Amino acid sequence: MFLKVNEITYRETQIQTLFWICYFLFEWLNTGAAMNDFERSLCSILSNLPLIMVAAYWHLYFTIRRFLLKGRLVPFTLSLIGGVLLFGIMRRYIFYYWLYPHYHPAGLSASLFYWPKIFHNSMELHLVVSLFVAVDLIRHALYQQQINETYKREKLEAEYRLLHSQVQPHFLFNTLNNLVSVSLHQASRMPDLLHRLAGLLSYQLHESNQKTVPVSKEIEYLKDYIALEKIRYGERLDVQHNFNEWKNLPDVRIPPMLLLPFVENAFKHGASRSEADCWIQIRLHLQNNRLSFTVENSVPEEGAGVASTGLGLSNLRKRLDILFPNQYELITLREDSQFLATLKFTLR
Repeated sequence: MFLKVNEITYRETQIQTLFWICYFLFEWLNTGAAMNDFERSLCSILSNLPLIMVAAYWHLYFTIRRFLLKGRLVPFTLSLIGGVLLFGIMRRYIFYYWLYPHYHPAGLSASLFYWPKIFHNSMELHLVVSLFVAVDLIRHALYQQQINETYKREKLEAEYRLLHSQVQPHFLFNTLNNLVSVSLHQASRMPDLLHRLAGLLSYQLHESNQKTVPVSKEIEYLKDYIALEKIRYGERLDVQHNFNEWKNLPDVRIPPMLLLPFVENAFKHGASRSEADCWIQIRLHLQNNRLSFTVENSVPEEGAGVASTGLGLSNLRKRLDILFPNQYELITLREDSQFLATLKFTLR
């Protein structure tokens, strides 16, 4: 934090220093060329610059930062009016006693407190002050925009990690209960099922924290998940997929565990609610760098609907809004005794 503050202060000092160097050179060279007297121009700018800088920092740190930006309008008004009067009088004093006697004696014909001249000198001074403050406000606005964008990005990343973490343990409780049943009645199947469960846990532990993973690993994860879920359904559940077609295709990368909610939803709202024969069809296609994932499953006739509750597709929509804002299609459709869910998005 200390280093961050020092970096901001250093950057602010650099910009302000550059501003004063540019102003000095412009005022000196421009006035010197107009009067054809660079010595007189240099004397004028050197006698005025300290007062202009004092006025500039007064208005920046008090009038603007301490009062205006904090909504203290009364102190802001008093500081602005007081600064205009005070610095106008001080500039008139410098001109009257230092510059006029040497370079413009005719200026001494009016009194020191000749208010039109005081007002004129103040406006000239505050034009430079206004430009200085404007440059700083622009710098401050750009910095705040950068902070806001960083905050939004970190907030989205934190939200995505939370949503992502909610997906991981969602099915493990049922899987472990199913494995207990298998160990009692079909012990010979346990080594293969435990190997698949270890693969799921390894994927969640090591791969799912990455931004993207090869789609082949996501497919293997889904195949292990399906094998474990099928334990409790036996022969009455028919699962068809085209995952084997991806063996000879170029591998692509997608966000991890993005496809699981579709398959999970098919088991949760289809097979688990039916006591008769049921089916699930899964299709994954890639065309013109656009990935399409479709899951279609049977649902019981007397079902009240296939609305995702809790996590599931609701969680998925939030993740997609973060990953692909306004750049994806998520379609769900219920017709009679079947339910269709399709996700389409363009690979990055």
